[in-house]
Amino acid sequence: METRREKDKVRQKVICNLGRLEDLRKGSIDTLTRGLAKFSEKLTVIDAGKDILAKDAKQYGAPLVFRKLFGLVGLEDILEEYLASHNHSFPVKEAVFAMILNRILSPSSKLRVWEWLDEAYDPNLEGIDLQHLYRALDFVAEHKEEIEKSLFQKVRNLFNLKLDVVFFDTTSIYFEGEGPENLATRGFSRDHRPDANQIVIGVLMSSEGIPIGCKVFCGNFQDMRTLKVALNTLSSRFKIGKVILVADRGMVSEKNLSLIKDEGYEYIVGMKMRKLKKVRDHILSTPGRYKKLENNLKVKEVGLDNVRYIICYNPQEAERDKKIREKIIQNLEEKIRTGSLLRVLTGDARKFCKVETKGVTLNKEKIKKEARYDGKYVLQTTTSLPSDEIVGAYKRLWMIEHAFRDIKNIFKIRPVFHWTPQRVKGHIFICFLAFLLTTSLQKKLLEKGVKENVWKVIRDVKRVKAITLYVKDQAYLLRTDLKGLAYEAFRAVSLRVPSQVQKL
Repeated sequence: METRREKDKVRQKVICNLGRLEDLRKGSIDTLTRGLAKFSEKLTVIDAGKDILAKDAKQYGAPLVFRKLFGLVGLEDILEEYLASHNHSFPVKEAVFAMILNRILSPSSKLRVWEWLDEAYDPNLEGIDLQHLYRALDFVAEHKEEIEKSLFQKVRNLFNLKLDVVFFDTTSIYFEGEGPENLATRGFSRDHRPDANQIVIGVLMSSEGIPIGCKVFCGNFQDMRTLKVALNTLSSRFKIGKVILVADRGMVSEKNLSLIKDEGYEYIVGMKMRKLKKVRDHILSTPGRYKKLENNLKVKEVGLDNVRYIICYNPQEAERDKKIREKIIQNLEEKIRTGSLLRVLTGDARKFCKVETKGVTLNKEKIKKEARYDGKYVLQTTTSLPSDEIVGAYKRLWMIEHAFRDIKNIFKIRPVFHWTPQRVKGHIFICFLAFLLTTSLQKKLLEKGVKENVWKVIRDVKRVKAITLYVKDQAYLLRTDLKGLAYEAFRAVSLRVPSQVQKL
């Protein structure tokens, strides 16, 4: 109505009819308001702002996706099964999930994990205290082998894993301080920190890059000794039948190879070309033609004492090795000429020199022999597989090397902030479980035809936020848009994308 004065009287004029009052009270006013708002957007926002409060924006997409994976791989059911026989009064399962999720999204100390929980939207994580995280570490460390065994069966069925080829390798993790007693010791450091106490971690993986199990050893535990533990794990804990064990050169010894055969396994192992006389003087000297494979690789099979050896030769790598050696020799010649050689007599430089009382000269015989190894590596195997499949299996060993880089760098396994063996082992198992969930997501993405790197997908799904919005006294949850590859993560785990607006 419009009210106006005409002469001495007040007149009312109907401008428009909005409908019957009883209809508006039933909800028609919302439709009417939306229709009128387009005529005064600024006024609408200003007026609405008086009754609207946006409280916070939290991680939403990633907790949803990894919560679903937490269930898909069977970890949720397994934890509930083992918790059924305990009387824990705190949320162990949720504390474990919180630590795994943090390792994937923002690796932190347990204190920082507790603070970080407020940055992730997952109602199930509310109420977790700092002490719960530490106590949950003790729980997973105590039941690690049983959880790992049950988890292996679940994952094997989920992905229909083929375990005809199994990869095994080790790495070391050093401590800033002394580390836990009776576990952290000095040993061969892959981090080039021989001055620091360390531990050794062994990991078993399937040929598809899915982690099967991990084991923590004392820092002075040698690779050759860890192999026996790995074989026992395959036989007893995982009940795997006939497999082909693929291992790097550090595993090679007559004792180890006999151990593998005695356990009933076949193997494909890399050989130390320069240190083993039979490889250096016999196998590499055997005449014969190379067979060309894809990716510029050539192979030649050699038999010696009823054992199969595969010589692998890459011409491009050979040229690269030659150039590196020539550069070293050129540098040595310059140092010899100027008399400033002592500072460079390390590594390959020392190998190519003769140090005598009369001075330092180039070892031309050694340089000539070194050229025989350019672009080559040698494999030994007990399998009957064709040479190209043997080479392919060994080349996939890079997956476990990438796995270690992921565990050590992306999941930031160190620095380790725990000082008891139990807590350290629990921490490493949490990192292993985080790696399992990410590789499982990668596998699920590939099944849906998405070949993008899993971390690129995780980056996009992390951008999906939950905003808590209060309109007067009513709370709503607003989901931000899905950007980039975020939708693919939901699709990969068969998870419905939540509505953009939800009433709380």
